[in-house]
Amino acid sequence: MSRPRIFLSRSEPEDCGCSCWPARRAMVELLESEGCEPVVVDKQTLVAGQEWMQAITDGMASAHGLLLILSAHALASPHVQNELAMAEFRHRSGSFPIMVVTLPEVSREELENGRLGSLSPTRRQLVAWNTGTDPEEVRRELGPQLELLRAGMTGARVHQHVAHRLEDVDDHRLRQAADHLELPPAPLPALLRHRLAEGLLAERPSVQESDPLRGALVRLLPLPAAEPSREVIELSLIHARIPAAAAEQINRIVRLAELRFAVLVAAGTETARRYVHRASEDPLPWEHFVVPVTAATGPMASLVDGVEEELRERGLDDEAALREHEQDFGPVVAIVPHLPDPGLVAQLTTRFPVGLLFLFVVPDDCHGGIEEERLLAGLSREGEEEMNRTIRSFIRRYTPRAPQQPV
Repeated sequence: MSRPRIFLSRSEPEDCGCSCWPARRAMVELLESEGCEPVVVDKQTLVAGQEWMQAITDGMASAHGLLLILSAHALASPHVQNELAMAEFRHRSGSFPIMVVTLPEVSREELENGRLGSLSPTRRQLVAWNTGTDPEEVRRELGPQLELLRAGMTGARVHQHVAHRLEDVDDHRLRQAADHLELPPAPLPALLRHRLAEGLLAERPSVQESDPLRGALVRLLPLPAAEPSREVIELSLIHARIPAAAAEQINRIVRLAELRFAVLVAAGTETARRYVHRASEDPLPWEHFVVPVTAATGPMASLVDGVEEELRERGLDDEAALREHEQDFGPVVAIVPHLPDPGLVAQLTTRFPVGLLFLFVVPDDCHGGIEEERLLAGLSREGEEEMNRTIRSFIRRYTPRAPQQPV
């Protein structure tokens, strides 16, 4: 994940005897310790031939937020005025935090009457700093904004999707759900949504009584529409119950050039579908289907016929289409409720050499002799039953079907 870039807006003459330079060093150190990249425009960072205003514009364009060190010099600086104007525009247009650290040389009256009118103490959160200030005090004040920036930049699509789905949940219900997951309080509602998304998706086994995940979902649901409710239910329980190690195993196998198959010990194909969704690392699961095995034609013939039929229905009945589909959306997964004997695996992977992953589902007493790297990290029978039962019951309760109209 890339680090948030924070534009450091300030003005400090080289021969300044006030606290400008110590404040600048302290803020650079704080930002770096918080996993951010300070963007500083000064004589040392200018590229040969680059004009000052162009450097400021470029720096602001690449930044994700602004931290203003408010000194007496900054109050009078036209460059700081321009930087703040650009930041205000981005703040109004989207998520671009403006954080302000005030130095002891600046009085409240100067703030209210100065050129930077948008910095009125009644409109902005101002964090006081001087050379004797404990850095942890400043960190506590600025930390939530910086954490929110980092959370918004995470590349985890499922996390972002769940956080977005929680935008319509009121603050009281968010706090109740956070309490069930034992999450720390967050001063910003948007930050609480990101913490909740992380907590809902965190891997955790089920607890027979007072399960924290189920308790949190009860407080959050229903969402305004059925589909968002279904998504939060499925994504939360799938990520919480299915081991991340199993998702990593599946993705390692997908990266193989040949013999792309995995084996899951499970009571049924419903669990296999959940494993596919977990490995997809996306709100939408990889394309997948269950291939029934019929006794009349034998496993090989029925599997080949079943896979070919499913691929035809999806318009993926040639290798070029399968390759393109995998590049865009991930592999197609054929879920096979059958033992993966070597001959069957070899024939299937030879017949379908690209674009497919075969996921064999076997009962608990039939996985002896399977290579360890192919055997997915599984759930206990009780854990499997709890996951599927909870998903079904929560969907039934919180995403009811519309009543049938009389004919």
